[in-house]
Amino acid sequence: MRKSPGPVEKFTFASDRADAELLSELAGLDAQIRDLGRICQMPASFIGLDYQTEPSFFTALNAFGNLHDLVLIQPRGFATLAGLGIRSVRRAYLGGQAADIGYLHHLRFHPDIRGGSFLLRGYRAFREIFADRPLPVTLTSILEENHYARQLLEAERAGGGMPVYQQVSRYLTALIPLSGPGRRWPQKYRSQQPGTFAHRMLQNSDLPALVALFARAGHRNEGAPYVDRIESDGSLRGFFGLKIEDMIGVFAGDELVGAIGIWNQQHYRQIVVHHLCRPLALAQRLWRSIEMLVGRCPVPGVGGRVDFVLLDPWAAEPGLESMVMPVLIRAACEEAKKRGAMFAALGMAEKFPALAAINSVFFLPYWSIIYQVFWPETGKHEFAGRPLHLANLGAL
Repeated sequence: MRKSPGPVEKFTFASDRADAELLSELAGLDAQIRDLGRICQMPASFIGLDYQTEPSFFTALNAFGNLHDLVLIQPRGFATLAGLGIRSVRRAYLGGQAADIGYLHHLRFHPDIRGGSFLLRGYRAFREIFADRPLPVTLTSILEENHYARQLLEAERAGGGMPVYQQVSRYLTALIPLSGPGRRWPQKYRSQQPGTFAHRMLQNSDLPALVALFARAGHRNEGAPYVDRIESDGSLRGFFGLKIEDMIGVFAGDELVGAIGIWNQQHYRQIVVHHLCRPLALAQRLWRSIEMLVGRCPVPGVGGRVDFVLLDPWAAEPGLESMVMPVLIRAACEEAKKRGAMFAALGMAEKFPALAAINSVFFLPYWSIIYQVFWPETGKHEFAGRPLHLANLGAL
């Protein structure tokens, strides 16, 4: 439970041990965290998106890992939470072996305390967490266009308590609109390898082959997701709400050489539109007036939810990535359309061998920077000799 009461508080939450009683006890804090997220929306000139975790933030944390160290900030005079940061622990491949890695996320500061001492005080608490619970690497991501945050955090300060933010890789999130002209949309061209591979939805009996595929990919790719078993609720461990029946497998003969998830997180993580620029709002209203002719408008109005799925996690046979990934993407988009989604999102590190496969579909690109976060005494991981796959999109 919560400890060290005061303006800056550390709190550890274990998703895999949380029951209904604990979630009920944390309901007040849960509501404050969700409210803080709405207050800290990023300004947007084109389209503003509110990333929500209804009905429970602590339930949504399952997607980030099984153990979470939270830093909570509530200055004297504030009736509710004013600052937040979380390091989550999840299983991934590092140096060819399965390992627990950290992911730093949900850094939120109320506008009234930005520019004060609480950023530094929060990172001092994280420094203690990094020392008390050492991990081989902790990663984080920042949108490439968020120049304010990057300039603030990339400046390596001598002393003062701030960590080093060391760039590891650029990371592409491809937002794929699934509604468009023509039956083949969003594909740009016909398959170049008809008959080479077959694909189908996986089932429980495919679990050993799926585990082996992710292990082969993990031995080759740093930060690749780890898959090992099915939980009692039917989900793949580490991928809250994703069942093996939501995974598409690509086969060369009888061998599984690729797999990708159709991960719908909307029952615990939502994207809600809170602002549309005037031209986009006009276009959205025009589209809605002719929906009977052109189909459903993919962009909801203000207050509406974006209907999306994540194409995640995924793995491709080492050495066959450039051949397998276009097949996986095509099959995943077709399945996502069947399930009624309007958008699909796929994430991939810039230097991954099959990055060009994303160009087989129409998409909107969003670039982030993946950083390694560390202090001098906590050490850092040397990313060398293996392609950088990095954190799966569903946990970013």
